[in-house]
Amino acid sequence: MPTSTRSPAKRKRSLPVRERLLRAATKLFARSGFDGTTVDEVVDTAGVNKRMVYHYFGNKEQLYQEVLAEAYRSLEVLETETLADGKDIDSITAHIVRMYFDFLAGHPEFVRLLLWENLNDGRGLDNAGDRLTKDPMVNALEKLLQKGIAEGRIRPDMDARHLLISLIGLCMVYRSNRYTLSRALHMDLGSPRVLDDGVRHVTRLLLEGIKSPK
Repeated sequence: MPTSTRSPAKRKRSLPVRERLLRAATKLFARSGFDGTTVDEVVDTAGVNKRMVYHYFGNKEQLYQEVLAEAYRSLEVLETETLADGKDIDSITAHIVRMYFDFLAGHPEFVRLLLWENLNDGRGLDNAGDRLTKDPMVNALEKLLQKGIAEGRIRPDMDARHLLISLIGLCMVYRSNRYTLSRALHMDLGSPRVLDDGVRHVTRLLLEGIKSPK
């Protein structure tokens, strides 16, 4: 099969202008945060005219919110698909943990965007409305928990929101604290072996925490 001979710059220019702006903005906001990124840097990286930012997004703040929303949407699609595929709590938990580990490893900008947003006290979320909500995930987990509780397999005191916090936190720390923990613990948190061990460990912790005692 013939390979493309186009340069990366030409391939980038073949993308729709809006997508080029979003890709450039995602890269720059993840690297430097909202305050550390200028519209000029975004358009220079995207290779488009500055007025295109205002045409598609209105201003820098709305561009930033769209970057966050796009990042959340890409994860939400995988969350929905993963929850729909599982038939029991064991397989669903294993699949969702693996999905989070794989997503975070493949989307380092997502992790950096979240870190920046929390450093800035969530200012970028003020006008985001419901676009960044985790309600669909919480509702899906609630249904699974209620089914498991009715079957006597899940602890009756489980809360879907706290379960989601635990799930995200346990998976995220392997990426958000990768370099500090790698040095402190003398292990590479980015290596496939350590990540596979992490998936098994987090899955086991979650299952042991939510299941009813035998």
